[in-house]
Amino acid sequence: MEYDKPFRNLDEQIHILRTRGLEIHNEEKGKHILLTSSYYDLINGYKDIFMPNDKFKSGTTIEKLFIFDYMDKSVQALTMKYGLMVEVKFKAHLAYVLAKNLGVHQSDYLNAHHYKIKVNKNLTFLNVKEEINKQLDVNFAKQPTKHYLKNHNHVPPWILFKNVSLGTSINLFKCLSSSNKSEVANLLIPSDKLETKEKIDLIITAMEGIRRFRNFAAHNLKFVKCRTVYNIPGESLYKLLHKGVIRRYNGKIAKMDKRALKSIFGVILAIFVLLDDKLIQDCMVSEFSAILAPSSDNLLFFREEYAHAMDIPKDIAKRLSKLR
Repeated sequence: MEYDKPFRNLDEQIHILRTRGLEIHNEEKGKHILLTSSYYDLINGYKDIFMPNDKFKSGTTIEKLFIFDYMDKSVQALTMKYGLMVEVKFKAHLAYVLAKNLGVHQSDYLNAHHYKIKVNKNLTFLNVKEEINKQLDVNFAKQPTKHYLKNHNHVPPWILFKNVSLGTSINLFKCLSSSNKSEVANLLIPSDKLETKEKIDLIITAMEGIRRFRNFAAHNLKFVKCRTVYNIPGESLYKLLHKGVIRRYNGKIAKMDKRALKSIFGVILAIFVLLDDKLIQDCMVSEFSAILAPSSDNLLFFREEYAHAMDIPKDIAKRLSKLR
């Protein structure tokens, strides 16, 4: 059989890229880059940015693609790192309220009496519980839940949630009764600058956004094309953050900022708010600033290209500095 995607050795790959307009001045370095980043990630991953009409933009070198990919992978790694911290905190708060108010046995805190049976046409408590019950089957459960099923007379929520996916945990929060949902929200966001309903909306959209961006990073999807599905409320973030992080004109969030809030910029701000710990927040801002706002003039091109591709504000350095 003649395959439409046959194997190409490194010399052939270099030749193909040159015919498409990519500048490769040092073939050995070019081969090293192709084996370090992979042809598909480097070329196809950023095709929409650097290859209009299947031809590379004039002046695009393989080294530029390599550094752009490094920036992208670095942002992905930080998103996963701090997104995981927020996931742990979200689940811890949810488990705390369930255990305190509903009990520590799974039959108590997963009793349908405490939940809305139907949130919308696509989300019901029955479906959420069905997903959770998969982790309560001793034949399929993972640790530490499996240990508790075998050695204890109940599985408390703080144990079960270690094996329940973030998506299912978010859906359980959505189904939760108003009083318990409000308690979780007020614990997660203790500020008096937002009404409880605003906190709930912010938590749901923020957690969905974090989950989406983290999944794109974890599954090696086109991270630069990722945008939130549920809009993270800019007005709520505006109330919680220092002046200048989000911009308003005539009493409304600026048009460009609305667009930016659907990108990694909005997710970074949401993570910052939900972490609510000065030490971790400072570390997070420092790490994202080092990648998104490098001080070196040599990296200015990459900073601007990446900001444009991701819909990040051009003055990202100033915005991030205001978070401190």
